[in-house]
Amino acid sequence: MKRLKSVLLVDDDETTNFLNRFFLKQLDDDLPVNIVSNGKEAIEFLEHESNTEEMPCLLILDTNMPIMNGWEFLDTYTQQFNPEFKKNIVVVMLTALDTQETTEMAMAHPSVSDTAQKPLSDLKFKELIKKHFS
Repeated sequence: MKRLKSVLLVDDDETTNFLNRFFLKQLDDDLPVNIVSNGKEAIEFLEHESNTEEMPCLLILDTNMPIMNGWEFLDTYTQQFNPEFKKNIVVVMLTALDTQETTEMAMAHPSVSDTAQKPLSDLKFKELIKKHFS
C-alpha cells in the first residue's frame, strides 16, 4: 500500500483550503500540503513537480472552479499524463452537492479513486488516508 507523502488541494474556496490544510496538518504536521485554485494550475503544478518531493500522492479536487473546473481537469489529466504517472496519485473528487448522480459520474471516471462531500473533517481525512494509504 502507498504511503501518503504529499497532498495537492485543488479548490478556489480559500476557507475550504484553509480548513483542509489545517485538518491534514493535524494528522501529520510534516506533510507537505500544496494549494492551487483551479484545474489549470493543478495541471501546471503536476507538470512542474513531477519528479520532486512535492509531487502529490493525494489530490483533493473540487468540481466547481473558474478557468478549469474539476471535470475539465480530469479530461486534461487523463489525456496528458501516462498511466504510470497517474497510478501514484489518488484523486478524490469533492462535491458541495452530495447527489447520487454526481457521485456516480465521478466514480465512473477512470482517474477518480474516491468522492467526498464538502466540507471535509479531520475524521473524513483519516478515513480517506486509511482507505487509500495504509
